[in-house]
Amino acid sequence: MQMSSRASRALASSLASLLRYGRQSRLLATSAAPSVLAVPNVWCVGRNYLEHCRELGNTAPSEEPMIFLKAGSSLLASGRKLVLPAWSRNVHHEIELGLILGSDLQPEKAVVTLDLTARDIQAGLKQRQWPWSLAKTFPHSTPVGSVFGINGMDLQKLELLLQVNGKLRQQSSTEHMIFPIAELVQYIKDRFPVVPGDLILTGTPEGVSAIQHGDHVVAQVFSEGRKTLLSEGSWEVVQG
Repeated sequence: MQMSSRASRALASSLASLLRYGRQSRLLATSAAPSVLAVPNVWCVGRNYLEHCRELGNTAPSEEPMIFLKAGSSLLASGRKLVLPAWSRNVHHEIELGLILGSDLQPEKAVVTLDLTARDIQAGLKQRQWPWSLAKTFPHSTPVGSVFGINGMDLQKLELLLQVNGKLRQQSSTEHMIFPIAELVQYIKDRFPVVPGDLILTGTPEGVSAIQHGDHVVAQVFSEGRKTLLSEGSWEVVQG
């Protein structure tokens, strides 16, 4: 059966869109410079640092990790304006180590990330016993820094550091995770439809707090002992 010229053009347009998406989803694996980034999926781990659980009055998980999903289109490159949602007045920063899955669905590269959370919105959603999506996956809610290779690296010996306007807000080591990285990756792979290029956020340590219009945010990942800067991202905050 032959297609009409109109149907052929529509198919060609759809294929072109898919190809553009395929190229876009690979941007994170090569550079954090483009203004628009996307990955297929962002798998997130909640409550994976004990002190963070305590600061928010949450019960720490013990038997299995807490997993939620963010849109792959929520990423924002370093150096761009970070626009806060107009419908929230209490957006918190949460620095995290992000892992990028390779073709074998094992972590291939890593990146400093922020899991921005509209805390006021999240509180309302919790009261209604609704999912957190609105509080977690708005535009620009997943800023990412520069990507680094992890071959031979002990990912449980990295240091996370976040500053706002030059003042330290968050500082911790990945060794304080409740569920270690290897266990997290296996748990997610066993239960969810992960694909190459997916991003896994491994949880945030204590020190989360609000950011506001005019703030300058810098997030960094260092090697053990802060000997080597591995990843960095910075953003100027704008209220939407």
